[in-house]
Amino acid sequence: MKESFYISSNYIKEQALALGFDACGIALAGELPKFKEDLSKWLSLGYNAEMHYMKQNADKRSNPQMLCSDAVSVISVLVGYKPSWQLEKQPYIAQYAYAEDYHRKIKQMLFRLINTIQKDYPSFIGIPYVDTAPISDKVWAKRSGLGWIGKNTLLINARFGSLVNIGEIVCNITSEYDSIVENMCKECTKCLDACPNKAITPSGINANKCIAYNTIENKNAELPHNLKLNGYVFGCDICQKACPFNADVEPMISIDEDRKRQLENVGSIDEKDFKRLIKHTAMERIKYSQLQRNINKNKYTKEDK
Repeated sequence: MKESFYISSNYIKEQALALGFDACGIALAGELPKFKEDLSKWLSLGYNAEMHYMKQNADKRSNPQMLCSDAVSVISVLVGYKPSWQLEKQPYIAQYAYAEDYHRKIKQMLFRLINTIQKDYPSFIGIPYVDTAPISDKVWAKRSGLGWIGKNTLLINARFGSLVNIGEIVCNITSEYDSIVENMCKECTKCLDACPNKAITPSGINANKCIAYNTIENKNAELPHNLKLNGYVFGCDICQKACPFNADVEPMISIDEDRKRQLENVGSIDEKDFKRLIKHTAMERIKYSQLQRNINKNKYTKEDK
């Protein structure tokens, strides 16, 4: 590991906010034994379903210093994504997929933050991650003081609720580190009660029963017979809509009229229009055949009641 040096957290946060991030926090990099234990239990229960990649690089997932030799600190950032408009009729799409793909957007913003810091501190070394590497985004955001992990396993921020995308920079600097904030879920169980398949368990999300997993990650020709999609054909917002911390979150993303029409017509579009709909969005993760499977599953579920 190369020698670290100090940069003020105020400086880093000022640069991050100036570039458009909604929140920023910093934590000391190191091993996460509790997370490693929880991950091992989650995998042993088979809750990863067919996400076999979750079994890979378990050590790296619990220690960014194994992922990056320059890891001294982790800078975490949040970008709120609550849209200015929401689908009111089925089929539903998770709100984070309404607009531009957050992976692409946040990665570009992180590179700009790295370049900005390097102008003042040429020795700064940072590697950006956005949900595409073996690093636990939610845990590091929590350790960076950006919120707590709710019963639905999502990071919840006091201002933006759980309607946030997370990114981080693993870097070679020391700084003032943020404190972990209190978990404010307390006795509330609204997210657990709202899940139609009871996918939320004390050991984490059981992906086998999760609407989000099945509509996106599940590549099989048919979905489980007893799975309820409740109108969703890509992702799921049910537990988020039930969460009191999302009730008064202000819209962060503007959805124009053309995009509204595209989203409203998702249940009847052909493959050509589907490709236009998903271009540069998180919906690029599914194929047209998966969309049709999910739409048909919703129809079947209604008839099967």
